[in-house]
Amino acid sequence: MTEASIDEIALAKPKLKSDSRLVILLGLPEGIKDTSKKLMSLAGVEKVRRGLFIVQGYSESHEAILQSQSFVSFIKTREIPKTRKRLEDEYSDRVFSVVSFSYSNPTAQQKKRVERLIKKTTGIRLRPGLILFPLLRAKEQRRVLGSEDERILIDSNDFSRLIRENGGIALRWTRLRIINLDGANHLKHAFEQTLSRDLTPLEEKIRVLREMSRDVAIPLMNVKKNYTVLSHSFRELKTKWMTARQLWFYDAEKDLKRTYNMLINTRRAIVSEEIRRGQ
Repeated sequence: MTEASIDEIALAKPKLKSDSRLVILLGLPEGIKDTSKKLMSLAGVEKVRRGLFIVQGYSESHEAILQSQSFVSFIKTREIPKTRKRLEDEYSDRVFSVVSFSYSNPTAQQKKRVERLIKKTTGIRLRPGLILFPLLRAKEQRRVLGSEDERILIDSNDFSRLIRENGGIALRWTRLRIINLDGANHLKHAFEQTLSRDLTPLEEKIRVLREMSRDVAIPLMNVKKNYTVLSHSFRELKTKWMTARQLWFYDAEKDLKRTYNMLINTRRAIVSEEIRRGQ
């Protein structure tokens, strides 16, 4: 299932008030059904989409239902603090934006466009159709991402706009702070999943390309062209995840090195095959 194939969302963005919380349930659809039903039975709960709720007047009753469920809960805040430098404080007092998006009967082109957009964001995927973005002060954002005309990665505002331009619906909440104590731990798991979604398809294509290089029926010129495309894709992902280290304090170097080594070994295999064929 692609990101553009997920359930539809509300057409209007529910307001997040000072006494309310934005709650995102984590996990597979089957695993959140029971919690979702129990939440919806309480007053003040508005479902935005599968796994995403606005809870007005958050109370112990809501907390009791959520105790057995992995979730991240946010409240609205005014200030955007400076990014902390120490790794042990990576999410303390950080401020975020959440973008929820959906499509109605998406075309193959829209689905492909969405996947490309997600890979170019500064955000991490919390669940299908829900992306969490770090929110920085304007000066910090220019330092990390560059000026608007030179940015390679897109922030939550640009992502929402591009989703709408692509025919989708996008709802965006900003200036959010994590309020549940174990929410930060869930973010680390989300990083691992997002990184895997980025690198696993690329690594599979590299494996296939290496096998292609051994097939004498396939011209090496075609193999080389495909290698160039995959190499470019890797450079884009490397830029994203090296930037993520500055934005999120998440180190993806080990995983990136694994993918890079696969590329280098494939390149060597292509060169060896070229010599063997006498080309």
